[in-house]
Amino acid sequence: MTRPDESYMVSSDQEKLLDEALQTVKNEAFQMKRCLDKQRLMDGLKHASQMLGELRSSTLTPKYYYRLYIDVTNELQHLELYLVEEFQKGRKVADLYELVQYAGNIIPRLYLLVTVGMVYVKSGEANRRDILKDLVEMCRGVQHPLRGLFLRNYLLQCTRSLLPDTLDQTDADGTVRDAIDFVMLNFGEMNKLWVRMQHQGPSREREKREKERMELRILVGTNLVRLSQLENLDIETYRKVVLPGILEQAISCKDAISQEYLME
Repeated sequence: MTRPDESYMVSSDQEKLLDEALQTVKNEAFQMKRCLDKQRLMDGLKHASQMLGELRSSTLTPKYYYRLYIDVTNELQHLELYLVEEFQKGRKVADLYELVQYAGNIIPRLYLLVTVGMVYVKSGEANRRDILKDLVEMCRGVQHPLRGLFLRNYLLQCTRSLLPDTLDQTDADGTVRDAIDFVMLNFGEMNKLWVRMQHQGPSREREKREKERMELRILVGTNLVRLSQLENLDIETYRKVVLPGILEQAISCKDAISQEYLME
């Protein structure tokens, strides 16, 4: 059992690590915005990538990683707004989507890809269905449970208003079934990452990890909330596609915490 003074020390260490990371985020975000103001996009992307590099952290607990994630993704909104304005001025987003795939580390690369990908979809230059499928598949590149969970949560946040929600089979951007497939794949991958968190770290900290996992269950559940917001998801499709997918996850993960949460 952890003594109160030990808990304080751990908390104090975490605060220090978080403060250092947030200071780097603040500095890199400032440089990113300054470069964007001067129309130096490549330099801006370099600073964005360095800012996102802080999300590679393996030392922060979920509670502190979440605080870091919030600050970083808030700063990313400045980049997205800039790119939307650039598109409206005539810049080709497709070139940028290809370009950010060469970012050095996979965490910055995928956060940038999701950000640019959403601008790409909004621009109308790309097939929405293809970009969504591309992004949800590429996120498999991050298999670290905590980092992967938050990356996929970012993907889910960014696509909230962009999922195809029509029954028209002739719509090139996809139908509600494509949205269901996207969310169910993301849900399945997030559940696997969430379940794997129980195996991270020494066995003596199992109780602590289970508590942390319970705090993160809402990230997995957000996928199911997103499905409930699809206007053209009918009862029949829910019964034949969604429910079996949820049950399959509950059975295959063989994890009591996950099974209890999903059954709720």
